[in-house]
Amino acid sequence: LAWVGVADASYGFLTRMNRDLVAQQLHTELAALLGHGTSRERLTRLEDVLRPMYVSLPKKKDGGIDQGMARYALNRYFSAHRGWHITGISYDGKRWNESSSTTLLKSEMPAFIVEVLEEHVAHKRLGLGELAVLAATVEDLVHSEAFELLSMAYEAHNLSTHEALETQWQEDLVMMTFVTFYLMPWTQKARNDSSALDRAIKRAYRNRAWNQAMLWSDDLKGAIKYESQAEHNPFSKTSAHFGTYPLMSRLVEQFIDGYGMFQDNQCRELKNVLMDLEGWERNDGRVLLSNFYSPYLQDVHHYFLERPEYLRNLGSLDETDPNRPSVIVPNYLYGRNFCMATDSGIQSFCCVDQCNALMEALERSIAHPVASPGLIAELVEALPSDTVAAPRNLSSSLRWKLDTIAEQHGGHVPLHGRLFAQWMHHAFPNECPQPRALDMKETPMTHEEWRARR
Repeated sequence: LAWVGVADASYGFLTRMNRDLVAQQLHTELAALLGHGTSRERLTRLEDVLRPMYVSLPKKKDGGIDQGMARYALNRYFSAHRGWHITGISYDGKRWNESSSTTLLKSEMPAFIVEVLEEHVAHKRLGLGELAVLAATVEDLVHSEAFELLSMAYEAHNLSTHEALETQWQEDLVMMTFVTFYLMPWTQKARNDSSALDRAIKRAYRNRAWNQAMLWSDDLKGAIKYESQAEHNPFSKTSAHFGTYPLMSRLVEQFIDGYGMFQDNQCRELKNVLMDLEGWERNDGRVLLSNFYSPYLQDVHHYFLERPEYLRNLGSLDETDPNRPSVIVPNYLYGRNFCMATDSGIQSFCCVDQCNALMEALERSIAHPVASPGLIAELVEALPSDTVAAPRNLSSSLRWKLDTIAEQHGGHVPLHGRLFAQWMHHAFPNECPQPRALDMKETPMTHEEWRARR
């Protein structure tokens, strides 16, 4: 994918893209729908992953889905299978506004892609194949951003992308620099100052997430070396040289695709720490705010420091009882507060929403946008999660709430409505988030965005 951009004053990172070139990339992916080869195989794999969800989504009269459903599906796909938050298609994204400019902010590009595709299929239905095209095109954009940073890492050490790296140290240095630039975007300012860059990398060594990312990178490198050697000469006893730019790009692409799921282990550890603070009498996925702050106040650890105002912005503060406010566990874990690489472009790594896996299990079994409350109850009773054992008997309160939803919708429960999302939170309080209040107009922010606006 070709890139045309305007440099950002802070990081020197390309923050604008040529919209015509991105539209051309989308049309290339669309052409692959009718073709053969690796592009068609990739789209087939995406279709297979997306199919259970797509089949269960509400459809328009033409049998396709609308733009809102497309964004919903993409957001769930990237969250569940990549651990990615994509600016512009997540629930806090906004429609792209047409203008005469030939460039767009990167943050606007995913929304632009959805709308270009909607225009392209204006007289056709937006089906499973087109949804796979959208997913592939967004992945292309994310990969291109990563390749851009990889080239920046080469340039920072006066290395050419046209020549193979000569030593293991050069390979390691380029990858360390790439990971530093990616996870700590502010360090990109040091790319033209070797002393400042060296200090930034040394400071990164003290960062747990950075060290784990490097371990993940080393594991991937070993796997790619093995695959590459087998592809070229499986009987050769010599070690495959890794330092060509195509192989480094392959490493970076696999790093981006897999790191979100890798780092989610830290999110699960944090979930366990948070749940240890729940009172023994509670099983509603909430921690009293006083308990939430107690480890910090007792100098046990410094994980939970967010102010109530910021928790409210995240939609993770329950103030139903103003005298006993509490933190909603899944809303807190899935919030923008735990996202990494938030300034790197359109994509960042966030905690994986575990409710998506539960929804996929239901969608696979139901294969329809609506279902009877009895069928849903039967399936949920047999559905386990990290904190809910199965099989179980649903409480009378949960059954009543499910029946109430059905009564409002002609005897069936819509699987992708707000009321069912609320019900899933009650059924799986530590995995499924509480839907944001309808009167909450403020977009959820990262720590940095919150501090900048205050």
